[in-house]
Amino acid sequence: MNRIVFASRQRRALLLPSLLLAFLSAFLLASQTLAETGDHHQAYLDALDIVTAAESRIGGEMTRISNGTVAHFDFLQHEHIELLRHARALHHPPTWMSAGTRDIIISQADSLLTSAESLELVIADFLRAQALLNNAVSNTLDLLATQPNPRLSNTDLDTLQQLAHAAGLFRTHNTSETREVLYAAFDKVASLDIDQTWQNELSVQKHLIRSNATEPAAAIGRLAESDV
Repeated sequence: MNRIVFASRQRRALLLPSLLLAFLSAFLLASQTLAETGDHHQAYLDALDIVTAAESRIGGEMTRISNGTVAHFDFLQHEHIELLRHARALHHPPTWMSAGTRDIIISQADSLLTSAESLELVIADFLRAQALLNNAVSNTLDLLATQPNPRLSNTDLDTLQQLAHAAGLFRTHNTSETREVLYAAFDKVASLDIDQTWQNELSVQKHLIRSNATEPAAAIGRLAESDV
């Protein structure tokens, strides 16, 4: 089972494989003693399925935001709310379990819920960065459309167009390759003879993009490489 892993400057949140496996093991061992499964038992299994699938669902929504497939953040926030709701439900295992088994599962469910709750800061960090990134790309395109030097050569105008193309491609495909093309296009434009105030503003947008452009897969992967 893969980890649910994210990075945050304020707090790190994860569901460790050992934690989930311990939780699942305790539950499955208890289930073996049950001759028949009732509605509560099935609902509990359904909630467990949703919690264990949260990584791919939240990561998928982060990717959709990053590549512009959706223009708002509602779906990502909904997935987190669903994770919280079902993680809380796991705190109420079926009553047919022995008291000892219920105590084990409730303890594991508490840890799961703590991790799920702490994802709020991670998601907030991602959404803040994405908002800054979107604004910086839009501002870059606006600056290119209003550059103040009417005497640029065709070669210089082509350089501006290359940056506009790179910014547009990056907006819908945020990858390491499109980032490098975009940064190189910024560097070429910086060498042009255009008003310094305009160049300074363009440099600000480049800095904002560099500071906030990490793709969701990288954000998810940073803690996957951790030994925590």
